[in-house]
Amino acid sequence: MTAASMAGAHTKTTATISLSSHRARLLAALLIAFGLTTFRLDFQSLWYDEGVTAFLARQGPLALTQWTAGDIQPPLYYYVAAGWGALAGWSEWSLRFPSAWWVTLTTALMAALTLRLSASRSAAALAALLTALHPLLIYYGQEARMYAQLTALGVLAGYLLVRLATASASSLYGWIAFVLVGAAAVYTHYFAVFLLVGLALAFTVDVLVRETGRPAVKKLWALTLAGAAILLLYAPWLGALFGQLRNDRSYWEGALKLQEAIAKVAVAFTSGETVFEQTALWLLGGYAALTAIAVGRLWRRVDQGRRLLLYAGCWLLTPVIAVLALAMTIPKFNARYVMEALPGLLLIWAGGFGLPGNTSAWTPWSTLRRASTLLLLLGFFYGAAGWFFNPAFSKDQWRQITEFLRPRLAEDETVLLVSGHAWPVWEYYAPDLPAVRLPALDILDVDAVLDFPTTGAALRRAFAEGSGLRGAWLVTWQAEVVDPNDVVPVQLELSGREKGQSATFHGLGLRRFTGFREHRFVVEPPIDVTVDLVFGNQVILRGYKAMDNGDLLLFWERLLPAGEPGPDLHMTLATTTAEGVPVATTPERRLAGYTYPFARWRPGEIVASHVPARTWLDAAEPTPGAYRFTLRVFDMNDPTASPLPLADGRTEVELGPVEVAIE
Repeated sequence: MTAASMAGAHTKTTATISLSSHRARLLAALLIAFGLTTFRLDFQSLWYDEGVTAFLARQGPLALTQWTAGDIQPPLYYYVAAGWGALAGWSEWSLRFPSAWWVTLTTALMAALTLRLSASRSAAALAALLTALHPLLIYYGQEARMYAQLTALGVLAGYLLVRLATASASSLYGWIAFVLVGAAAVYTHYFAVFLLVGLALAFTVDVLVRETGRPAVKKLWALTLAGAAILLLYAPWLGALFGQLRNDRSYWEGALKLQEAIAKVAVAFTSGETVFEQTALWLLGGYAALTAIAVGRLWRRVDQGRRLLLYAGCWLLTPVIAVLALAMTIPKFNARYVMEALPGLLLIWAGGFGLPGNTSAWTPWSTLRRASTLLLLLGFFYGAAGWFFNPAFSKDQWRQITEFLRPRLAEDETVLLVSGHAWPVWEYYAPDLPAVRLPALDILDVDAVLDFPTTGAALRRAFAEGSGLRGAWLVTWQAEVVDPNDVVPVQLELSGREKGQSATFHGLGLRRFTGFREHRFVVEPPIDVTVDLVFGNQVILRGYKAMDNGDLLLFWERLLPAGEPGPDLHMTLATTTAEGVPVATTPERRLAGYTYPFARWRPGEIVASHVPARTWLDAAEPTPGAYRFTLRVFDMNDPTASPLPLADGRTEVELGPVEVAIE
């Protein structure tokens, strides 16, 4: 054998070994992704959103489509869940498995995409590993929601477009595939359109840089036609989309806190959602430094690096900027809404730290590259460990609370569910435990705030004399949204008495009441003492009531017209005995619940302010007797915090004596 043939054989053997090693690393990454996303997949309870998935997936196609047309998500994910559930059943494990599969697929697709952009097997293997270990992907890979599917479809669309950028303009099947995947993405989540725009922007720049003349024009025309085809396929759903934008009442009106929103995205994309906020914010500096190093290294690699950086940058920034801009108008935002942008950041890290140096010799840069990769992986391990092993990050424990209640619910007791729109997850776990829903809504409406007329009528029906019911277990979830003023607990305390119980469940509240009488539920604000005091011609204190457990109720009414947003009114209370001995000074607080500010009140509405005994009497078990309290009202938007004057010019009023008789 000649020297040349020996050298050729050696080169071929080396290439074969390198390819085998690459395949082994990819297989390992896929096994890691699948193993982590299926590890203890059914350990956590389903939470509300997953309960909606379980409910919709078990409906027929028509009912499923009608529901999603009035909800905040399009239907494709639910169709997939329905098809899978029909084959594999409706257990927690089965409901979540499609998300685990999508994350595993994303791991493979990220490797293929990175290899296509960088021509580097080491960068592709690192992309797969980072995807498999990223705590945000692990988290949503174990949730029965559409975000893992959306991410996978986004990566597949990106891969197809990157491939089409270097293919011939007549790659018909490639463009058909891109259209179908793009349409699937927007039928999975509305915000997928922003990712497609970002990918189209990167494709356009890429083509114009690489090609000129007729070939470039053909590819850009093909992209335009593909976008039109996606829009055409989505046309049947446009009415539902625009209708939802007009009618969605699942968020509070107000202004988006842009800085906080950006911080939440940065934390989610680095530490995930299972690291305490302060720790995650502290770690952001390190992640920012690592990202800057990766970007700098890619920029210096004119051949592969800058093209990868183009796609990654558009991928990362376009959806985030677009969703944040939309949230400035419609202030509903969660970091998971832009999860489709995460692969852009993973591409930057994989390319920056995975592309080999120009020499195989040791250099400070090679050491920095390896150290940076190690730091990223350590951060990911830390975030993933929080999800698997820290109880603070548990999902709302619906399964556990229903298992607790089932043997303890007496024959004369029922369940009161606040918020009532949580019924899908309740029915998934406890179809045998009927619940009274307050309010009885299918989908959250933040304007459906509970008051005494609505709750009184519903409770009188539920506990009518002929029902045989005399007690209830109150299960609360998102009560700060629908019952910010504690109207339901007040109603239950007025009609009966609380029976202590010590069980606690993550994300849920549980209280037990007994001794109900139908006529004691009130359908009007239960004012005992009428005062009708006007503060600053903005709000009137109609009266107050001391409850049998020592809590104090204040009843307010807005005077400003409905068109005016109104100030942010707060109050302070200073309590004394009837003889003038100081008892407590209540810290400033909003007139009603914190999540029900004055600007949300409707003219003519009587709003209750519930001040617990432990606050205004400074005692968990207050002493019976007569008390007085001094009340001041002021606007927190006023830098001077000057108290609003009463009609006679006073800036505070003393009320009482209030007889507190603990029963």
